[in-house]
Amino acid sequence: MKISINSKNYVEISLIDQTKRDLILVLPGGGYEFTSERESWVVSSTFAEDIYHEAIFFYREEKLTYPEIHLEAKAILEALKNHLLIDKIYLIGFSAGGHFAILLSTLYYEYIEKLIVCYPVVTANPRYAHMQSLKNLIGDDISTDLLEEVSLEKHIHPLFPPTFIMHTITDESVSVENSLMLIEALKANKVYQEAHFYPTGRHGVSIVTKDVAFSDMDPNNFIDAYGYINDWVRLAKQFLKRGVK
Repeated sequence: MKISINSKNYVEISLIDQTKRDLILVLPGGGYEFTSERESWVVSSTFAEDIYHEAIFFYREEKLTYPEIHLEAKAILEALKNHLLIDKIYLIGFSAGGHFAILLSTLYYEYIEKLIVCYPVVTANPRYAHMQSLKNLIGDDISTDLLEEVSLEKHIHPLFPPTFIMHTITDESVSVENSLMLIEALKANKVYQEAHFYPTGRHGVSIVTKDVAFSDMDPNNFIDAYGYINDWVRLAKQFLKRGVK
């Protein structure tokens, strides 16, 4: 089942039954250029496990720029919230998808029960920013004012949903300082948060199972090097079940 608004972008929903349930909505990474297959259904199905309905937001089939991208997402969130079989919405975002998930949580927090972000793009601070993602989001007419609007650590507020964060210290694509800045902003606004950092790991480790191994690594070597990071999935599932606000 698909939900789309006025573009080629869409949310694809997989209902596990005809019971009204909470929904896992995944926003894969891909630098605001594409949606990563390694961070889509393999993630949602891991979290669903006969408890949640699941969905993937394919938000780069048509490359809308800011602010059109989040206005379209608002309409999609409204459609999901009004679906007869969907109750609460839990967002899971990776990398640039994490940025998008945080952006939506700042603007449309009333639709989002909890947020999980993994190695998220957060800041436009030139020292730590993943500028290619932000350029893909904003488009060619990039300006200081627009960068300020998408530097999300500056827009966290007390109504922001409870948040789970995962990052690796050695991430060379999206520096761990992005998550540290998010943590500081959440703390300043007294938002419930849980954060887990791992000492090693390339950017984009996803759920760290053999089926998401990097294309340039043997799956067994991938697990040998980074398999311990998979524990974030167990911790995130506990976070979703925990009664926090």
